[in-house]
Amino acid sequence: MDDWSGRVVDGRYQLLRPIGQGSHGVVYRAHDHLMRVDVALKLLKDIAADAEYYVRMVREARAMAALAGTSAVQVFGWGADIDGSFYIAMEILEGMNFEEYLLRVEARGDRLDVHALTRILDPIVATLEAAHERGIVHRDLKPSNIFLIESHRGGGVRLLDFGLVKILGARPLTREGFVAGSPNYIAPEAWRGEPTKLDHRIDVYSFGAIIYRVLAGRVPFESGDLMELLQLVTRGARPSLVIHRPDLSPEIDAWVEEALAVDPEYRFARIRAMWNALRDILGA
Repeated sequence: MDDWSGRVVDGRYQLLRPIGQGSHGVVYRAHDHLMRVDVALKLLKDIAADAEYYVRMVREARAMAALAGTSAVQVFGWGADIDGSFYIAMEILEGMNFEEYLLRVEARGDRLDVHALTRILDPIVATLEAAHERGIVHRDLKPSNIFLIESHRGGGVRLLDFGLVKILGARPLTREGFVAGSPNYIAPEAWRGEPTKLDHRIDVYSFGAIIYRVLAGRVPFESGDLMELLQLVTRGARPSLVIHRPDLSPEIDAWVEEALAVDPEYRFARIRAMWNALRDILGA
């Protein structure tokens, strides 16, 4: 995509430089001349060229706005410019994502202690709980969508990227047979590509997979072949965590069985129930 640095969007946001890019849009650091602060401006440059993605961006903006006061990234506003571009203005974050943080910890041969685990993830649990109560399903939970803010900027965490958000009861945007999400964290029922049958329990699975990764230093199922990974996730035995963490209570493997259950009916029904059960096992 062309670099639009220097342009003013909607008569208000001056684009400073690109700070992120996806297949459909680009995120700029921009200066809000009205509020006199810098923001992150997610920009879809041509609404007409991708009407479905435009609907996704509107849903993303509304979902994040509905979660104001939680640890979802803060949205200041959204709108369209006269040139046909659509934007979402969000808070600027300084720090690193949780994936980068975990890689640094793992490179030292370490694992997060219980205190750090609960400090980082408890606000995310509260955010997901609030989302699910509002009929909002994130659908793309993974460590790189959790952001750790630098301590000198106030610290804390943010849940990012609601671009695949599913609003329960709304018209599905994902086509039958199309799998949305990140392979290592996708729930078994999401692999089957039946968007009308998905609910908040896909987030329960994905969050369970994140916790497994944090504690074990690896994802629950690993394969370089997507078809093999599909078989492991949807049909394979649930992985042991004690094998990688013999210092943990054997009860943790029963927790994994329920958190990563193939059939959502046998999975933890709520994100808070799963989290509380984990904390009891870890003695948090």
